[in-house]
Amino acid sequence: MVDGLVRAIGSGAFLADDLAVTFGVLFSAIWGISALYALVTVPSDERGRLFAYFVPAAVGGIGVAFAADAVSFYLCFALMALPSWGLVTHPRTAEAHRAGTAYLGVTVLGEALLLAALMLLAAEAKSIHLAELRGALAAAEHAGVAFALVVAAFGLKLGAIGASGALPLTYGTAPAGAASALAGATVKVGVLGLLRLLPLGEVVPDGWGAAVIVLGLLTAFGAAALGVLTTTPKAVLGYSSASQMGLVLIGIGAGLADPAAGSWAIAAAVAYSVHHGLAKATLFLGEDVVRHATGHFRRLALAALVLPALALVGAPLTSGFVAKYALKHAVHDAAGALPHLAGTLLSWAAVGTALLMLRFFVLLMQEPVDQGAGTVGGAAAPRRAAAVLWASMLALVAGAAWLWPAGWAADAAHSAFDPTSLFAATWPGLVALAAALLARRLARGAVRLREGIVPPGDLVAGATRVVSAWLAPVPAPVIAGGRTRATGLPRMLLEAEGFWTVWAVAAGVFVVVAVVLVLVAA
Repeated sequence: MVDGLVRAIGSGAFLADDLAVTFGVLFSAIWGISALYALVTVPSDERGRLFAYFVPAAVGGIGVAFAADAVSFYLCFALMALPSWGLVTHPRTAEAHRAGTAYLGVTVLGEALLLAALMLLAAEAKSIHLAELRGALAAAEHAGVAFALVVAAFGLKLGAIGASGALPLTYGTAPAGAASALAGATVKVGVLGLLRLLPLGEVVPDGWGAAVIVLGLLTAFGAAALGVLTTTPKAVLGYSSASQMGLVLIGIGAGLADPAAGSWAIAAAVAYSVHHGLAKATLFLGEDVVRHATGHFRRLALAALVLPALALVGAPLTSGFVAKYALKHAVHDAAGALPHLAGTLLSWAAVGTALLMLRFFVLLMQEPVDQGAGTVGGAAAPRRAAAVLWASMLALVAGAAWLWPAGWAADAAHSAFDPTSLFAATWPGLVALAAALLARRLARGAVRLREGIVPPGDLVAGATRVVSAWLAPVPAPVIAGGRTRATGLPRMLLEAEGFWTVWAVAAGVFVVVAVVLVLVAA
């Protein structure tokens, strides 16, 4: 068994096809700039601890783009996902601990579902290569089960409805550089996994496409509703990520619903990954820059943040406009009432995105200046390097729509000058602005509503508290003087029990078992 495991890991297959190169370049850019940002903003005495988790997560996060078989994909996925726990819990606060517990819970559940899917498909295909697993999915004996496992596993990573709260929890406590990488890169691994394992453009059982479209619609609108009612800028960005990934699910669902829409569905998923990855990473870095800026530079930084925000809304001449062009083609080419309904609702989803961005700016402008590590724009300015790195991300966001190599992307960018397209891309933002002004007027006396009524994490945070209370170790008996009776071996066992309830060790053991089971199934 050990020899078989070593041979399988040593012969792990990697490839550099168009999909791998696109995601690999995206992940490399985001992880690289985020690492530099963390290097110049995290206090020197904390950098070693942060990068002990950051480096392996980045290696796995980039390597997964090139994985060609189940073993390579799973190992890289786990290498990315598990060390990211250390990024979430880096501040070592009670809030960070709760966020880390929620993150690991969702991550381990997702990996268990992915493991089950890979084992089932490997047994059907008699192979562990992802291309063959994808080919075997629709015709598998237990195709419906395998499909549900794949969608559930990567849906958790994307923050699908029910798990949307995991994203604002994850991003809320991580340092800005780490949050940028988590939001910009790791979530997109869920998109990559769906593209690698779902047979888009092929004939699949009835109902698969409809199920994914419905999941996407619920996620897009549900996460947006939670986001406009949440309480912090980072939480708004987290719910925004979930909502945008709902749009990706709609496109993938269209590709499953009708083979004719397959190529546009893949194009939309890739375009949204690149566009959203760059824009969201830029927003997280910009949020940190604004919080540490004063005076004229703070106002300038707020103005610059409008660019990635407009890109998320899909404004003309932005990367979001290009991505939405592909998505609209995907749902338009798919036959059936549900894809067409989804196409009609896309513009209203943009209204939700615009409301989220307005909420983000309102909360960000209300935050006080953080002078803990110096400010930019005041007397002390040790963070100018961070501002330069953020500017590089802004440049990538601005140029993504024009540098995209696909021929249809050039057509999309040029169509922004068409009056009809210009109006279609503009009115959602105007409607959102009008709705925000009306809501502000109506809620003038409702202070609690203006401050937010949805805490970051919603259902995920509540479930985490319940599980943590259930798994919490029983405290040792206390005797006079405040000392515990447990000493020696009993005390060591109690401490070990507490360590295991954090789930980090349990997750590590799970990965080892996962690799062995995948090999056995193959």
